[in-house]
Amino acid sequence: MDVQVCKVCNTPLDAQGACVTCDATAEGLALLLRSGYASVKEMMELLEEQGFAPEVEQVPARRPEERLHPLWNLYVPKDQSEGALGFLRRDWADLLKDPEAAAAAERGLRGVDLDQGGEVECPACGHRFVLDPAQPECPDCGLSLGAPAEAAPDEAEG
Repeated sequence: MDVQVCKVCNTPLDAQGACVTCDATAEGLALLLRSGYASVKEMMELLEEQGFAPEVEQVPARRPEERLHPLWNLYVPKDQSEGALGFLRRDWADLLKDPEAAAAAERGLRGVDLDQGGEVECPACGHRFVLDPAQPECPDCGLSLGAPAEAAPDEAEG
């Protein structure tokens, strides 16, 4: 995909050539993060429970897979950004006190070498399996570990 991006923040531009992130910033919002909808929705609900006023907005697709699984921006009013980020950091720190969550975070930081071949450990769930380049998803949790469309043509066909 040949996608134009904002020169200020690198967000993909929408069909009219506008940057949703810069437009939100101009309206007094601060970007907290960009992620998939499930994560953003969960964080939005946590922030609302704490009295913050979060907003979400879909980001134009940069890659073909983002057309089916778009990314979303999570914003709060600028004057709430410091408090909201502080809350989320504390929430994540509490989560990492859980040994299973800490192990998952460690797996995510380690990453997966898709070129290595052989058995891999899913960063999300820890399931060990032999990675098939034609189907780069974890058979246990479904996490996509790579996209054949992004591989070299001979690897994508393999």
